[in-house]
Amino acid sequence: MGTVDPRRRFNPTERAALYLAADGKCIDCGTDLAGGFHADHQEPHSRGGSTDVINGQALCPTCNLRKGAFVSNLRLWQESAMNKFYAVNPRDFLVAATPGAGKTRFALTLAKRLLTEGAVQRIAVVVPTDALRQQWADAAGQAGISLMPVGDFADYAKPGYQGCVATYAQVARGKGADMLRHATRNATFAILDEIHHAGDNRSWGDGLKTAVEHAIYRLALTGTPWRADPTSPIPFVNYDNNGTVQVDYGYEYGEAVADGVCRRIEFHAYDGEARWIDCGVVETAELGANLGEEDVSAALDVVYHPEREWMPVLLRKASEALDEVRREIPDAAGLIVAERQYHARAYAALLKSITGRDPVVVVSDDPEAKAAIDRFRDSRDPWIIAVKMVSEGVDIPRLAVGVYATKTRTPLFFRQVVGRFVRVRPDEEFNARLFIPAVPTLMNHAREIEQELRHQLEADRVQEERARAEAGESANQGTLDFREPLSASEARFDRAILGGQEAGAVKVEAAQAECRKLGIPTQFAMNLLPLLDRMQEATSAGVTAAAGNPRIEEPRHRRERVLRGEIDTIVGKVSYRTGKEKREINAELLRRGFPSRNKASVEQLEQIRNELARWLGM
Repeated sequence: MGTVDPRRRFNPTERAALYLAADGKCIDCGTDLAGGFHADHQEPHSRGGSTDVINGQALCPTCNLRKGAFVSNLRLWQESAMNKFYAVNPRDFLVAATPGAGKTRFALTLAKRLLTEGAVQRIAVVVPTDALRQQWADAAGQAGISLMPVGDFADYAKPGYQGCVATYAQVARGKGADMLRHATRNATFAILDEIHHAGDNRSWGDGLKTAVEHAIYRLALTGTPWRADPTSPIPFVNYDNNGTVQVDYGYEYGEAVADGVCRRIEFHAYDGEARWIDCGVVETAELGANLGEEDVSAALDVVYHPEREWMPVLLRKASEALDEVRREIPDAAGLIVAERQYHARAYAALLKSITGRDPVVVVSDDPEAKAAIDRFRDSRDPWIIAVKMVSEGVDIPRLAVGVYATKTRTPLFFRQVVGRFVRVRPDEEFNARLFIPAVPTLMNHAREIEQELRHQLEADRVQEERARAEAGESANQGTLDFREPLSASEARFDRAILGGQEAGAVKVEAAQAECRKLGIPTQFAMNLLPLLDRMQEATSAGVTAAAGNPRIEEPRHRRERVLRGEIDTIVGKVSYRTGKEKREINAELLRRGFPSRNKASVEQLEQIRNELARWLGM
C-alpha cells in the first residue's frame, strides 16, 4: 500500500470541479446531485489513494455508502493519540481535541483496551454536568463497558459495574470525594472530561485531586485549552512558562475539517445602525465600528431587541438559509442563542410568523429543558432557541444554521457555540452557517477559528468568570432606566468568512448567481469563489489586452496548474459521456502522441486540452 495522503477531504475548488466534471449527476446512477453530494476517492484514501481531482468522483450519498469500503474503528487522529499514549506510557495524559472530533469515543476505546489487557480493573469518569453523566454512561454501554451514573453514594462502587460516572460537583468535597477515592483502591483508569471545569472554583480542583489521586492512569480531555489561574489550580495538568496548559496530544478544528471529521462553518456577519438614549444624550453607532465596551453592549441591546428592525430581518435571512439546506437534508435544524428569556420567547413569536411553526425554547432554569433538547435532537423540528443552554452537553448533529444573539463575546463561549455546528453525519456534506453581528471582537474570533489558530484565551480564568457573572446578572435585568433604545436599522449583510477567505455582499451575490446558472445549490456559493476569482482575472487580462494596454503575463506555473485543472474537468466529462474510464481516455491520448500530463509543457497541455475539447464537441 502506498503512503497515505495526509489530506483526506477534497477542498471546495476540487469539489466544484468534480461536480462540473460529472455534469451535476452521480457518476454511478446518473441521478441529479443534491447539495449533500459526496466527493469520493476512486482509489480509497485508506489504501493510499490521493486526494486529487484525478482520483476523485462525484457520487450521491446512496451510491457512495453502498460501496461499503472498510472504515477503521478509530479515526486517524484517535489512532495517533492512542499510539502516543502507549509510546509514552504516562500516568497523566491531556488530549485537546476540537468539539465533534470524537474525544468520548477515543477515551472509551482506550478504556476498553486497558480493561482487556488487564492493565486496569475499573473506570472512573468525571464530567462537568448531569446531562454528560448520563451520556457517558450510555456511550460506555455501547462500547461494552458498564458504568453507573452516580446518583447515590453507593453508586461509586456498585456491584455488577466496571466503574462509575460522577460530576465535578459530586466529588468536589466530603463524602463524594472519599467514596470515589475508596473505589479507586483497585487499579483504575480515570477519565476527566472537559477538565478545564475543574478550575471553576478551588473546591472542585481540590476535590478532584483527592478523589482520583491513586488512579493508575488519568486521561484529561478538553476542547478548550486555557491559561493558568492561580486562584483555581487544576490538578494533573502541566503549564508552560507563560501559564498556558501543555497538551500531550492536540487535534485542532482546521485539521478536523481537512480530515472530514468536522463540518466546515461559514460565518455570515451582519452590520447595522443602533440608536439609543444614554443619560439624556442620543447615541448612534454602527456595529462594525471600533466602539468602546459599553457602547458595544448598548448597541447589541438595541439590535437584539425583537421590536427593532435588525433582528426580524436577520431571522428571516437565517430561516431562508435553513429552508435551502432542508430542501436537500429534510431534518436539518437551526439554533438561536439568545441573550435573555424575554428575547427567546419574542424570537419564537417572530419565527412562527415567518415559518408558521412554533420553535422549541429552552432556558437553564426550566427543569424540562434537558428533555426538550433530547426530543428536539431526534425530531425533524426546524428551530430551537436557547438561553444559557449552550455547553459541552448540547449535542445535536443535525444543526446546520445558527444565530448568535448574545452579548457574551469571550473566545471560550464563542467556540462553544461554534462547536454545536461542526458535527458531521455520514450521509451528508454541506457548510454550516453561523449568523453573527459584525462586531469586531466576534469577527476576530471567527477569523481565528477559520485560520486554524490555536485557541488562546484573551483573559485568564478570573476574567472569564467575571464576564460570565456579569452576563448572568444582566440576563435577569431589564434595560437600565437611564439607557433607552430608540431604533435599529435593518440587518445589512456585511461579509462571509470561510476557510480564512472573506467576501463582501457583491461577491457572494455573484457567486450565488453563478450557482443558479450552473444548477448548483447556492449553499456552495462560497466554495465557488476561488473559481470565479480566476475567471475574473482572466477576463480582466483579456479586456486590458484588447484595450491596447500592456498585458501582464500570468506566471507560467499558475498557467500550468489552471490547464491541468481544465484537462481534469474535461476528461471527467468525456468519461461520463462516452462511458469510458478515465484511464482509457488517458491511454488514447498517449497513443495519439501526446506526452503524459506530468511531463507535458504548458504548450503541450494546451494542445491536450484543445484535443479533448474537440472530442467533447466544445
